Amino acid sequence: MRKLLLISFLMFAMFSMAACSSSDNEPAIPEQPEKPDGDDNKEHPDTPSPDGSARCLVLYASRSGNTERMAEEICRQLDCDVLEIEPQTPYDDDYNAMLSRSQEELDGIRRGHYPPVKNTVKNFDDYDMIFVGYPIWYGSMATPMQTFLHDHATKLAGKRIALFASSGSSGISTSVGEARKLCPGATVIEHTLLLTSSTFIQMKNRIKTWLEDIGASKEEQNMTSLKVNITLGDRTIIATMEDNVAGRDFLSRLPLEVTLNDYNNMTEKIFYPTPALTTEGVTRGCTPKPGDITIYAPWGNVAIFCKSWSHSNDLIRIGRIDGNGIEALTVGGDIRVKIEKQ
Repeated sequence: MRKLLLISFLMFAMFSMAACSSSDNEPAIPEQPEKPDGDDNKEHPDTPSPDGSARCLVLYASRSGNTERMAEEICRQLDCDVLEIEPQTPYDDDYNAMLSRSQEELDGIRRGHYPPVKNTVKNFDDYDMIFVGYPIWYGSMATPMQTFLHDHATKLAGKRIALFASSGSSGISTSVGEARKLCPGATVIEHTLLLTSSTFIQMKNRIKTWLEDIGASKEEQNMTSLKVNITLGDRTIIATMEDNVAGRDFLSRLPLEVTLNDYNNMTEKIFYPTPALTTEGVTRGCTPKPGDITIYAPWGNVAIFCKSWSHSNDLIRIGRIDGNGIEALTVGGDIRVKIEKQ
């Protein structure tokens, strides 16, 4: 397994000692950060150095080592790259001091102040899917990971993000909302993985099942990529299709050469696939943003949005232009393009 950092050893402490206080089983009590694992001498690189063949990157923040163990197992099963996200200033070894600081940081984030971290990724071009792991702190995503996502939001646009977390008893739903708010241009996969004190013993099997469910198992990664190239003239932009029935149907039609017709004063570029794309069972409803690739169900046309538009229950999102590539399509008139798989 390729690894970008060395995890010196795996924690053998019971999960019930981490992620929460002794009142873990009372859902009304906010979740506390994981306790330190005492392994403060680990040395990790501050940025990944992919070798070009990995298509997944695992990012994680961990205090007790439980989230770290989950990240390590995901990497073992996928043979992918990994990076630990660490605060610029290490947390105090004193548990109560660490709790106090985490509460202050969460309060600061709500006011728009993100505590610095010492890790960065220059770009995510080598990766199709980003795994993001963290402990649940007082019901929220651990602050180092919130900072990292906030700082890298633009670079993560167009990427698929899969969330996993460890917790004593609190749920993951609040942190899912935080991830979507922090990275509005990315696709946060709805199916998440949360391991608590009662389920951590099943970690390997639960991770295996989860990876299969989200289409990220090693076998499925060898199947068709969700990436497509859209070429107009001498310029090529990249898009990532949704892993749903409509997105897969679109991929099956490639390569295509089509004319994108200007619609609604450069709000959309549209074309009509023949026959219409399959949409059965796909969730409808979308508030389109620049770069979104959608289907307008009543007409069956594909619409690539160049401007933001109001929510429509008849729109189905099937992909998104990566990064700032949509700028190439924001011109008046019709455009001839070639769309093909990467």
